[in-house]
Amino acid sequence: MYTSQEYLQAAIESGMIDLTTIRKQIEMAERNKYLEGHKIYSDKNGKFYAKLGDKMVKRTTKEAIEEEIIKHEKDGADNPSVKEVFNRFMDQKLRYKDISESTYDRYKKDYNRYIKGKPIEDMKFRSLTEEYLEDFIRCTIADNDLTAKAFSNLKTIIRGMLLYAKGKFTQISAESFFGDMQFSKNTFARKVINKEKEVYLEDEIPMAMEYLDKRGGTNHLGILLAFQTGVRVGELAAIEQEDIFVEDGAMFIHIHRTETKYKKDGVYITKVKEYPKSSAGDRYVFCTEQAAEIVNKIIAKNPNGRYLFEENGKRLHEYVFANTINWMCKSLNIPVRSMHKIRKTYGTTLIDGGVDESIIVEQMGHSDIHCTKQYYYFSNKNREKKCEQIERAMKK
Repeated sequence: MYTSQEYLQAAIESGMIDLTTIRKQIEMAERNKYLEGHKIYSDKNGKFYAKLGDKMVKRTTKEAIEEEIIKHEKDGADNPSVKEVFNRFMDQKLRYKDISESTYDRYKKDYNRYIKGKPIEDMKFRSLTEEYLEDFIRCTIADNDLTAKAFSNLKTIIRGMLLYAKGKFTQISAESFFGDMQFSKNTFARKVINKEKEVYLEDEIPMAMEYLDKRGGTNHLGILLAFQTGVRVGELAAIEQEDIFVEDGAMFIHIHRTETKYKKDGVYITKVKEYPKSSAGDRYVFCTEQAAEIVNKIIAKNPNGRYLFEENGKRLHEYVFANTINWMCKSLNIPVRSMHKIRKTYGTTLIDGGVDESIIVEQMGHSDIHCTKQYYYFSNKNREKKCEQIERAMKK
C-alpha cells in the first residue's frame, strides 16, 4: 500500500499531474478571492474604475485596476505596524513567562530609546524590507554612537520582532538577516574605561572598612559583607537568614535569590525573585572569619527577621546600599564607586591572592574564569606601588 504522499509523487512523475498548472490554479483562486465583491467599471475611453473604501480609483487597464483591488485587500488584512508587532511580541513573551517583568521593562526602554518616534515605528510590518531595516540599524548605530553591547540590545528586540512576525507579516529571516550583516572594527563606539575607578585601590579598602565598621548600621554592615564575599547587590538584598549555615566550623551563604525591579503602569515595583541572575549564580559562598563575624553582628540586630538585612520589619532594598556607598565615598573623599565595583574588587583580590580558578568561579557565581578575568580583574595597586614593582622587576 502506498501512502497519499507516495501516490501524489507517482502522479507528478508520470505526468498525470502538472505542478505548473496547479500552481497557476491556486494563484488564480487566491486572486479571485481578493477580487470577489468588487465591481469594475469601464467608460467609453477604455478606462477602468473600482471603488476602494471611500475613493473611486481609475486605471488604464483591467489588469492594473485588479492589482489595485488586490493591494487594497491585502493592506486591509492584519497588517500591524512595527509598534504593534513589538507590543504583541512583548506581551506574548511575558504571557509565556519567557522573560521576567524586569527584562520586559528593559526591552521597553531600549525600544523607546531607539525606535519610538522614528518613521520606522509607524511602518506596516509587511512593508519592511531587508534594505530598509539594515539602513535603519546602521543609522541608529552611527547617530547614537552605539557600543557593541548597546547594539546587542537593539539587535535583541529587532530579532525578536522578526521571529514573532515570520510567516505572519514578513518573510525576512532573523538569522540570515543578521548573519549577512557585516561590521568593521570602526562601526561601534569604544567605551573608554578608567581602570583606576573600576576597583577600590589597596589603600582605599582599609579606609572604607573602617568607615563602615565605625558606623555599624545594618546598611553599613551589608556593604562590609559585600567586600568580604563579592555578592551582587541584588543578591545581598535578598539573602534570608535561613540561607546561612555552618558546616564543619565554616560559614556559608546559599545565594539563590535576587532582587528585581521593573516598571508597570508608570510605577516601579520591587520584589525578590526566587532564582538568581543565572544558573551559575546559584552557589554556596564561603565566609571568611571576618565575614562570619559581620553576619553574626547583623543577625544580632534582628534575630527574628526573615531577611538578613531588615529594619523595622522591612527588607532593605538595593538603593539603600547604593546610597550608603555614595555617602561613604564622598565622606572619604575618594571617587564614587558603585556596589558592582566592590564585586570587581573582590574578584581582583581573589585572583591576585592566587586562589584556585575553580574556587574563584564558584565564589563569584560565574560560568567560567574567562568572565572573571576579562570583566572583573583590574589592578588595584596605586601608581606608587605599580612604579615600585616595575622598578624592582627591571633591576633583576
